[in-house]
This record gives sequence, structure tokens and C-alpha cells, in this order.
Amino acid sequence: MKKAIMAATIFVLLLATLSGCSSPKSDFTAALQKTAENRQYTTNVTFQVNDLSEGYVEQLGPEIDLNQLKKSNIQYKISVDSDSASSYSAYTVHWKGEQPLDLTVHALQNSDDGKAYIPVSDIYDDSDSISNILPESAAKIFNQVLEQNKDLKPKYLNLFETIQNFSNQTIDTETVDRQAKELKKIEEDAGIAIYSYLNDLDDQHFTSKDNGDVVLKLSKNEISDLINAVFTELNDNGNIVALISEINGSTQKAAQKKWNATQKSVQTALKELTDNEAQTLDFNLTLTPDSKKGFSKATITTKFEDTKTKDLMNFTTTVDMLNYEKVPPMPESKDIVSKKELDKAISDGLKLYLSTNQ
Repeated sequence: MKKAIMAATIFVLLLATLSGCSSPKSDFTAALQKTAENRQYTTNVTFQVNDLSEGYVEQLGPEIDLNQLKKSNIQYKISVDSDSASSYSAYTVHWKGEQPLDLTVHALQNSDDGKAYIPVSDIYDDSDSISNILPESAAKIFNQVLEQNKDLKPKYLNLFETIQNFSNQTIDTETVDRQAKELKKIEEDAGIAIYSYLNDLDDQHFTSKDNGDVVLKLSKNEISDLINAVFTELNDNGNIVALISEINGSTQKAAQKKWNATQKSVQTALKELTDNEAQTLDFNLTLTPDSKKGFSKATITTKFEDTKTKDLMNFTTTVDMLNYEKVPPMPESKDIVSKKELDKAISDGLKLYLSTNQ
């Protein structure tokens, strides 16, 4: 009898130990780790305004009201294929103002050489939306240029060469390649810092819902600590200073000075926030774990409030991990708009502009 009781007791303790291995925190960190391990994935991120105090709305201009902001959103969708070092992204603006705007721009990028390509078809597909935000005369010229250059519609614009063509700034492939690698390292460093910080948090920051969702809550002090942890990681590796130096064409010393000034500005703002008892900043992240994707959905609500000034900002960012959508192949040279073709389109626009202003 004693042996039976002892065996039963050991069995109960074993079950308790095994069940204790799974906690809201461990479920959360395991979901993030699994997501990071995916070689191929498609993600859609939506940014939405929930509430904004009158003072902030007024700063946006007299033609914008809170109702328009609530109905509008910004989306960023990206498919990543690590095996082919390529990605395909879509940047979309849905604006429900007096002049509605639905504008989407895609970008196909090779992370090995940093080159990015934009489908010309996007410009044709969004021509109505683009025309609505242009002055009437400019919209007329824009549409005529599209009509005169329909042969370019199935092609791609080399983003950096196009910028070079308009700015007269030389952008060599070696610089683009170097900057792409530096940016990738910065993203990795920031990701490591965020994961490490969250992994070190006490279990009390994480709770589970009945449906299996895991909720993470951070206070304004913890958000400040997290941002400073990211700064520390970036400073240790020095990639961000190298990137600033590359972009600005400055010395490492000048880039370091600029980066130090940026850090100081952010840290000063964070200190003012944490020291001000009238100001609150709440960060809630609800994660839906998924055995294959890591997580299927993440909903982030961020709310700032100042009880003294009545300032208020409330945003929601939703991250949906979708079924993987294949990244299109990189365009061949014959599929890329040449300098001659781009110069012709620019020339067509210039001729139309001069003819209407004579």
C-alpha cells in the first residue's frame, strides 16, 4: 500500500514538473524562436490609429480629422526566401479622406547584392490614385507620359539606378552591396537585443488566455530599458556607425558624433517620459502561437497618455503570419528599364510640361 501511494505521489509530481515546463513565458519565447528559424515566410503588418487627442490631430493639418485616421491604415507585406536570398514586399496606403487614396508599391530585392526592383506596372495600376493627389495639370502630363510609354509596363525599374538618374548622384553596386549587408547586420543585432531582453523578463510579465494566446505587458520604464538594450547592442558591434558613414559620405568620427546625438535625443525623451508621473505608456503584445509558423498572429497595442495636458495616442499594429507566397524570380537584364528608356520617359514629361507653359 505504501509503495502504491509512493508511486502515485511520484507520478503526480512528475506530471506537475512536466506541465511546469510550459509557461506563458516559455510559450512566448519558443514562438519567437520558431518564427526566426523559418527560412521561408510571408508576413503582413497593418498599422492603425485607434485614438488621437485633438492637439495631435490639429498638427496633421486642417483637412484631416480623427474619423478619417481611424478608417485608414498602412500595410507592409513581405515574402522572404532565405535560400535564394530574395524578398518581395508590398507597401500599401489606404487613406479614407475627402480624396481617398489606395496606393501600393512592390519591391523585389536581392539581399546578396542589395539591388531592388520596382514593377512599372504598379505605376499604371495606381495611376488613378496618383492622379488624384497631383495638381490637374501635372496629372494630365503624368497620364500622357504613361500612355506614350506603355511598352515599359511589363518591366522593372532598378530602384538605385532610377534614383541616380533623377538625382545625378552616382550609386555604385559595391556601395549598395556594402550598405545592404550593414543594414542586415543592424537588423540582426536589434533582433538579438530584443529577444534577449524579453527572455530575461520575469514570468509575471506574461499571461495566457483561455484560447492559448500569450499576452506580454511592458511599462514605460521597461520600454525605456528595452530601447537602451538595443542601443547597447548596436554600439557594441558598430554596424550602425559604418552605415551612417556610408550614407552621408562622412568619416567614422563624424558618423559616430551624429549617432551619439541621436541616441542622446532619444534617451533624453525616454527619461522625461519615465520621470513624468502624469505620463503613461502601455505596451501590450498578444501572440497566437503556431506549431509550424512560430506564431500566426501578433497584435500590439501602444497607448500614450498625459493626464495633465490631456494628450493621447493609441495605435494598434497587427502582424499576420500568412501561408508562404513564393518570391518572384529576379528580373533579367532585358526586363529592366534601361537608362535610355527612362531618359525618354522623363523627356516626354518635360516636353509636355514646356508645351503647356508656353
